Amino acid sequence: MDVLPPSLTYSASKNAMRYNRFSCRPVGTDGAQPGDTVRIKLPSKSLVNLSSFNLCFNATVSGATTHAGNTFTQSKLPHGHKLFSAVRVYVGGQLVSGSLSTHYDILYNALCKASASEDWCRSRYNEHTKELIENGDDMSLFGQNVNGTLGGAASKTARYVMTDFLGLFRANGGKSIIDTSLWGDIDIELTFNSAACIAKRNGSGIASAATAPVNITYSVSGIEAFVECITQTSPLYIKVISMIIDGKQDLIRFPYQNFITGTTNTGKSARLQINSGCIDAMVICPLGANFNSLTAPVQVGDLSAPRYKYTAIKTDGSAAATLTDATNIQIQIGSDTFPKVPIQHNMDVVDITTNSLFSNSLYSQNLLFNGLAANNQGEAVAAAYDAFPVSYYSRAAFLKENFVYIQSFADQEGWSSRNLTGIDTSSQNLDVIINCPVLEAGADRGSLFIGALVTSMLVFDARTGAVSVVQ
Repeated sequence: MDVLPPSLTYSASKNAMRYNRFSCRPVGTDGAQPGDTVRIKLPSKSLVNLSSFNLCFNATVSGATTHAGNTFTQSKLPHGHKLFSAVRVYVGGQLVSGSLSTHYDILYNALCKASASEDWCRSRYNEHTKELIENGDDMSLFGQNVNGTLGGAASKTARYVMTDFLGLFRANGGKSIIDTSLWGDIDIELTFNSAACIAKRNGSGIASAATAPVNITYSVSGIEAFVECITQTSPLYIKVISMIIDGKQDLIRFPYQNFITGTTNTGKSARLQINSGCIDAMVICPLGANFNSLTAPVQVGDLSAPRYKYTAIKTDGSAAATLTDATNIQIQIGSDTFPKVPIQHNMDVVDITTNSLFSNSLYSQNLLFNGLAANNQGEAVAAAYDAFPVSYYSRAAFLKENFVYIQSFADQEGWSSRNLTGIDTSSQNLDVIINCPVLEAGADRGSLFIGALVTSMLVFDARTGAVSVVQ
């Protein structure tokens, strides 16, 4: 609509379009193991509503063990987006989204904790969001032995139906409709995560249960995708596009959300180089030293696998959280700093994160204070927390497991407002320096996750018919 003459804009907005749902199969096999990559091709020469992309598959988590008494291993079915370390989108053979990210799962999980609510989680059980707020899944609890008398099993299989992906799927602040006859064919490449994405548990009867390794993994089968395409549109659309191409005068621009991620274990500061049209926000999370471990179990009282435990406790990660912990957090981009005065207290990060996402809205919600309780009266979590796997909210939970710092640079994202409202990098390499002294101390010092939400743009040159990407 941005490229239409003003006299046609109103008429075009009133034309009805008809949608239909199409099935898309993976190229080659429809199954995967940890580390595998699957590619799905969307309909050619079609008006595709990329926002409607829907991924379905069956996931089997296996390797749980049973022993006498209370010695066993167990796991939770992971939230669907944790199963992917990378989600990349190709348009006309060009890699346009997710090209600079191998930590898609960490970024998505951080955004969920910072912006979702329990109601949101319970409305998306097909994506298995239950594990974000409870100590179990639809089939078993962490504290449930896998022997037959307690109803558990050594493996469990569940159906996943996933929506709401990051990247090119989000464009123009609404439906991401893209004409593949103009831009070229679209391929979606999914790289499956390692077994580190699964929250694994040792039964409390095992000696040194907190550190004993758990060999639980997963496999995926029956992968298929669905997407909506416009099957009937007005002749006006075809006419206008033809006029633009024939006139060879205009550029057609398609802004969309993109993301860049990285981790560093260099200590209290980190550096990330960004080349994009516009930096909308930065996402920062401290990670434990073993966040990539395939066999590390969940610590008693935690909801998440070590890969998603964003801990800002500056001792050893197991000590009690200190709500008055002093810090000195600041982001430097070019010659400017955000915020102008460094963050002096860890608890201040909650309000900055919330306001960055919701612009001071009274209706904002998050899971930043969410943890587990030992019983229904809301007592602090203890070793027997398996008996009452209910949510428990405390400020300590933010420091212990949910420390997500999001710094926005504008009131709206550039891809949503169609304006470069954040930090305009002029498509040049720009150094981003993060000072975040909240990592674990000593030999077990953890890593720092850094993510950037940026606006990228597809550009169609009507004079040459060439498609280019402004990352």
